[in-house]
Amino acid sequence: MDDRRSDEGIVHDAVDALLLVVGKSADDLRTFHDALAKLRGERPTRFPRAAVATAERIVEHLTRVEEHLREVTVALGL
Repeated sequence: MDDRRSDEGIVHDAVDALLLVVGKSADDLRTFHDALAKLRGERPTRFPRAAVATAERIVEHLTRVEEHLREVTVALGL
């Protein structure tokens, strides 16, 4: 097997893995979004401080994920 063929296989596998994880994450985020939107509609009377801190970390992590996905998009010429 020549190097080009193996490089193409690695890229193909990486893209497949990324598609799988992004698809699953999108499903999970949509489920979480819908549950949170429903909870918000019910106007919860309490939101523990720990949940606020966790929510802030989630926003930070998702912002970094978005930046990394943008890097991949640019690298792939999309």
